[in-house]
Amino acid sequence: MTLEQILDNAADLQKSGAVEAADRAFLTAISHFPESAEARYRRGMLHLAQQHAEVAESLFRQALALSPAPHFYLALGAALEEQGNARAGASAYRAALESAPDLWEAKFGLGRCLHRMGQIAAAIVTYQEAITAQPYAAPVWFDLGMALSAFARPADAAIAFRAAVTCAPENHPAWINLAYALEHADQPEAALAVCEEARAAGVTHHALMVNQASALRSLGRAEEAVALLIEVLHAHPGDRDAYATLAATLGEMGEFARAVETADLALAFHPNDARSENNKGLALFALDRLDEAIAAFRRGVADDPADPDIAVNLGLALLASGTNMREGFAYFERRLAQAASTPRAFVQPRWQGEDIAGRRILLHAAEGFGDTLQFVRYAPMVAALGAEVILEVQPPLKRLCARMPGIADVIAEGEALPAFDVHCPILSLPLVFKTDFATIPASIPYLDADPVAVAHWASRLPPGPGVRVGLVWAGHPQTHRAYARRVDQRRSLALAALAPLAAAPGVIFVSLQKGAPAAQRADAAFPIFDPMAEVTDFADTAAIIAGLDLVIAVDTAVAHLAGALGKPVWMLSRFDACWRWFRGRSDSPWYPTLRLYRQPSPAAWAPAIASLASDLAALAARGRSAPAEAA
Repeated sequence: MTLEQILDNAADLQKSGAVEAADRAFLTAISHFPESAEARYRRGMLHLAQQHAEVAESLFRQALALSPAPHFYLALGAALEEQGNARAGASAYRAALESAPDLWEAKFGLGRCLHRMGQIAAAIVTYQEAITAQPYAAPVWFDLGMALSAFARPADAAIAFRAAVTCAPENHPAWINLAYALEHADQPEAALAVCEEARAAGVTHHALMVNQASALRSLGRAEEAVALLIEVLHAHPGDRDAYATLAATLGEMGEFARAVETADLALAFHPNDARSENNKGLALFALDRLDEAIAAFRRGVADDPADPDIAVNLGLALLASGTNMREGFAYFERRLAQAASTPRAFVQPRWQGEDIAGRRILLHAAEGFGDTLQFVRYAPMVAALGAEVILEVQPPLKRLCARMPGIADVIAEGEALPAFDVHCPILSLPLVFKTDFATIPASIPYLDADPVAVAHWASRLPPGPGVRVGLVWAGHPQTHRAYARRVDQRRSLALAALAPLAAAPGVIFVSLQKGAPAAQRADAAFPIFDPMAEVTDFADTAAIIAGLDLVIAVDTAVAHLAGALGKPVWMLSRFDACWRWFRGRSDSPWYPTLRLYRQPSPAAWAPAIASLASDLAALAARGRSAPAEAA
């Protein structure tokens, strides 16, 4: 028999399931034709299919010694991958590509090895090269989606998973991951639609139900999400993802005690589950059981040190406690690795506290207006070290911050950057300066209003002898970010809830509210003067505040602005207050003129408002000289 006949017979035996007979046939081919690389390759493929990867590797190496064909290297790479040797597998795939640059299977294998080696960025590029060579390879699209997910690019991952299900609608994991990626890309409506589409395609896996519940949760349909997750847990007790999503959903509903119980049940099934410890910590934090929350977060960090979300939550809990603030700021720095973060890619090094005299530094904002207003106080401290400070802030803050002493230049985000030597995020400055409770820089004011603008707005404010009080009742809802939207729902309130303030005699209320909530003024139970239609930025708002006696606000940027200006500010704070207001305090070390009125229990605004209204009435009765004393 010829070599081809023996190999064909062996292949037929293999297809029929007669594996041992096929192996004997391949051995016959090797015995009769000892120079045949193909016979060794075919036998190696048989053993690789039987998961005998070490035997297969040896046969592929024998074949390569006889003939260095690209598909032999391709097979060797697969055998090495099967054994968990990604580095050697990558070398084999690269060898295949040296002689066959368009061999998409080798590009795919190289991408897998790079992915397993933790070289995610390189894996993404390699997967994309494989797709260019073979656009309809569903497995490549799927693995590209997984790599993009690992690289915190959920929107791009969703595109890859969509391509995977388009190429192979029967690929159930791709459907499940598509829904997951869309939800994590803040596209819950699209995620929910994909869950329905996947069900129509025959996907019945419980993981899809968990993703559907997660999308419902993001859309504010928490009760539906809980019902669906309970259904999953009845059918699949101990499901890790279902428990994690259920605990998180209950926490967002304000059912914090149930969230703790759910996390404890999850930990009974999975004792070292970092996500469950994180969910437990968040619920305990909301219940003001701060020491227990810190302990839970510490266990979560120990279980998964690479997860930046848990590390940041631990940092925020430590900061809220007012103790271990240096450690808290160090953990808070992990925010730069979170999925929602987009750290600036500068070629210049980041400043971390080394000698900076004579150097030019760029301090740049990255979070909300309130964060910038609170921490821009550190900019003159940097200048005092001998640095030339360039300050980059959000456009509405540029004119206000340009008045700060010691700043060489202030530019708005999006404007061309001048030359600089080093950079630092503004939010990282407390860590750089090793801030703790005793060293919080609270020299007030550190911002001021333009006297010309103050005079202009003073002429616009209503006259009268009464106490002038600025009002802000709602923050920016950030409807495009599910988490931020849920936080805003807890910190904001309706203007109607402030009706008890009207009982204070002789108070002149001035709206400082911007955005859609400002329309509520039309139905207010008491008169409110509204100058905000002509306000263009925070410099205008600062000039208006300069003409007021007091600012009353929820936890939003205007409260920070009033505090930075040294104006008395009374802030209504949700029960699970932001870390910066600490716990168990009615004052703020950050702003000496700020007084806190905190909900006594979750969602309980009425008692806090009643207490504030009583103090406002007493203040109004004393007259306009009282606000500075009251704060």
